[in-house]
Amino acid sequence: MDKNLIKTPAMGEVEAIDFVNKFSESLEKLRQALGITRPQPMKQGNKIQTYKFNITDPKDTNGNPINPAEIGEGEDIPLTAVERVKDREFEVGLKKWRKAVSAEEIQRVGYDMAVAKTDNRLLNKIQKDIRTDFFQYLGTAPTDLGNVNDLQQAFGKSWGKLGSIFDDENAGTIVFINPEDAGDYLGEATITNGQSVGFGMTLLTGFTNVTPMINNSVPKGQFFATVNDNINLQYIDVHGEIAKVFEKKQVIADELGLIGLVRDDNTTNMTNQSTIFNGIALFPEVVDGVIKGSLGPDKSSSKGASSKP
Repeated sequence: MDKNLIKTPAMGEVEAIDFVNKFSESLEKLRQALGITRPQPMKQGNKIQTYKFNITDPKDTNGNPINPAEIGEGEDIPLTAVERVKDREFEVGLKKWRKAVSAEEIQRVGYDMAVAKTDNRLLNKIQKDIRTDFFQYLGTAPTDLGNVNDLQQAFGKSWGKLGSIFDDENAGTIVFINPEDAGDYLGEATITNGQSVGFGMTLLTGFTNVTPMINNSVPKGQFFATVNDNINLQYIDVHGEIAKVFEKKQVIADELGLIGLVRDDNTTNMTNQSTIFNGIALFPEVVDGVIKGSLGPDKSSSKGASSKP
């Protein structure tokens, strides 16, 4: 047999490499858009510590808060304490998927449709799971802005509030919104679509100091906001300890080790199997540095009001 003969395993490996590269490139574009500068690999262990700020106002000898406006001329100004303390700890879970395609299905629709295209569908689901976890975490304990009139006000108030929280008006503000809300706003304002950044998120441009990101995981009528320095990407490095599970098989992975794929054939039942695994967490490091709000007037304030002139 000619040693240069192209065989099925070689072609399968190329497709597997393409699979992990698509995932990695999509996440890389999202990482750049979110301003995440240092993805943190976890070779061993999988715990994450988040933080919050505690602010302690000064009090008088009777334990009453001191009004800054009542500090007399020439009097010493009491100190206000600002402390960064541990908040919550959580684990980056290892997620696993396995897919098997029968020989009959490969014969019926072809290898490309049965194996490669179904891999891509699974890739979309994996990305969606990561996005969903991220937005669920954003909504855990944010600072609530309440109701705002529209997206323009949401961007402005988020930028101002985050500037005061992080004491930096030039901090890059990211606002996450639902595509339907963006669509409603696009009909009334001059705004352009930016480059799609992957992972199911779309970037909008046209707002000074604010980066709006669109995704379906944000509930319609709500928005979340934080600064890009507050978003972290931590992941289980699939080149690390976990790779030893597949000591006798080839693990196809991207350069950073974000996702691993092991493709194998099962001669017992004549199936082509793909095992995919990763552990990725997008999360805000300072939990109270996340803002949420609702779009539209506060309906609760109009309850009980008479409709008569």
